[in-house]
Amino acid sequence: MTMTRPMSPSTKTAPQPASFDCETAALLRAVMLPLFHGAQTWAELIEAMQRRGYGLAFRDGAFCVIERAGGQRLCGLRFLGLAMEDLVTRMGRPCVLARPGTWADGDLLSHPPTRSAVH
Repeated sequence: MTMTRPMSPSTKTAPQPASFDCETAALLRAVMLPLFHGAQTWAELIEAMQRRGYGLAFRDGAFCVIERAGGQRLCGLRFLGLAMEDLVTRMGRPCVLARPGTWADGDLLSHPPTRSAVH
C-alpha cells in the first residue's frame, strides 16, 4: 500500500488532514483501529504499532501515526475517528520525548525514562 503525502520539513503550518483514496483510507483504518482498541496501556499500543512498522508521535503539535522508517506523518487521530481525550482517560497520559530543535514535535516512549540516583 503506497501512502505518500507532500511534506515540507521547513514549513511549519498546521498539520493537513490525511488525503488517501477511499480504499487506502479504509485499509489504514482497518489496520490501525484494532491496535488502538486492543491496547490497555501506551506501552502495549506503541509495541503493537512498532511490530507493524508504525509509530506514534507529535508532529507540529498534533498527535499522529507515523511511518517508523522515515518518521513521516501518515494520519492524525481524527482521521481514525479517535480522540486524544478518550485515549488519555483509558490509558493515562503518554510519556513524550521532545525532539530538540523542532516546534512541538515529540516521540512517544513506551516506558518513561528512569532517573539515575545523584550522589
